[in-house]
Amino acid sequence: MEEGRRDHPDLFHLRPAGKARIISVEKTRELIALLNRTSLQGGAKAAIIHEADRMRKEAANAFLKTLEEPPPGTYLLLLSTRPYSLLATIRSRCLVARVPSREESLGNEEWKNWIARYQDWIRLLLDRERIRLDRVGPLLEAYGLSSSLIGLINRMSDSACKDADDSSPPMEDKERDAMEAGIRRGVRTTLFGHLSDATRTVVTADELRGDLPKLGVKLARALSSLERNASLLEVNLKDEAAIENFHLSSLRIWTAK
Repeated sequence: MEEGRRDHPDLFHLRPAGKARIISVEKTRELIALLNRTSLQGGAKAAIIHEADRMRKEAANAFLKTLEEPPPGTYLLLLSTRPYSLLATIRSRCLVARVPSREESLGNEEWKNWIARYQDWIRLLLDRERIRLDRVGPLLEAYGLSSSLIGLINRMSDSACKDADDSSPPMEDKERDAMEAGIRRGVRTTLFGHLSDATRTVVTADELRGDLPKLGVKLARALSSLERNASLLEVNLKDEAAIENFHLSSLRIWTAK
């Protein structure tokens, strides 16, 4: 909770905190107590719950009554990129407003260059004659792609975290750590989504359309590998291990007979 250190005395923020990035019942009760106080400027009060899906069950249950019957002149905004991870009892008490993402990362030239390099790598893996002549190059490129993608995620995340920190009111270190972890996760999820699209684009290209029945099976396996490694990142597998595993798995998939 950020009391006494915010951009307006009647505006309150509740964020996830700690390595687990959770919103605890204790912090939720602090917010409820603040909302039940008299407005310091005699007007409305507002609370923003960041990453509301990170509320623990106990915190969500403690918040239900306030959400259903807010104190007079009180506005509650629950922010989430995963609304269906919220308890149904919380979701049913909210009006949903969808805000489209700007996805600024798509305009990043470094990302576009990486995608082009990745697609060229897949085309190389599908060319059996080139693979027969050079078996080491594609493996080295797999590690090069992994290293470049990790660096890209780090730089994009650092930039997004700086922007968020500059535009946010002061917060506790644990809250800042949780916010930065959430931003990094968002950047990674966005890039992985477009990595999936880029993989489909290669396989469905005109020059490969004749092999589509066979390549479709490989595509499904490659995308399954991407999803599996993305899921492992959600349980704190290191980026390096998951991304390298995806590229090495892809190498085996695309070069298999």
